[in-house]
Amino acid sequence: MDDRRKLETIAATRREIARRIARVCASLSPEEFEKLVDRMAGIQWKYEVAPVLSESTPPEPKNPLDRTGDWDTLS
Repeated sequence: MDDRRKLETIAATRREIARRIARVCASLSPEEFEKLVDRMAGIQWKYEVAPVLSESTPPEPKNPLDRTGDWDTLS
């Protein structure tokens, strides 16, 4: 994903998060609120958006037993 697309996606995520939590976080200062929204958007990007985009095919298992599930061959 190019940087422009990534920035647009993060900006849209920030707006959605800010809209959803604004009432609950009314006691925070604007700086604290922005910091919280930035953190939440970064976490959402890292764990929900980026992995989906980077893995078009599943990685190969490191252990051949992972493919077969045949754990009896360990003896």
